[in-house]
Amino acid sequence: MAVTYLLEDPVKNATVAYYSLLADKISFNPDEKGAWNKINRQIPNNKRRRSYPAVKIGRLAVNEQYAGQGIGTAILDNIKYTFTEVKRLGCRFLTVDALRSAVPFYQKCGFIFFSSLDKDDDTRLMFFDLKSFSNM
Repeated sequence: MAVTYLLEDPVKNATVAYYSLLADKISFNPDEKGAWNKINRQIPNNKRRRSYPAVKIGRLAVNEQYAGQGIGTAILDNIKYTFTEVKRLGCRFLTVDALRSAVPFYQKCGFIFFSSLDKDDDTRLMFFDLKSFSNM
């Protein structure tokens, strides 16, 4: 179950952007040991688990009339801030199944690929370690 948020322009009576968030987790997959090791290197030995809580960005879209103004980046920064500083939910990672056309945007915002197994798919599983945001 996701929660969807709208960003509205009351002057133009238009939806500027929307995004949805839902609970997720990053779990160990034996076929992706390299990716899993990359994640675990950032976590102290005594806190390592077989899965880690995450928040998934289910949808993030900006109205074409408002594109190119940094709104998508601002939304991601707000999500990162909320889950590192406001602590509304205990999680370590943000995840997204990025459409191929959106991959460069998420890379620019600090997301990395979880694996290369989906490199030919229409979507790529990407994640962002919130610990890196809280250290900025």
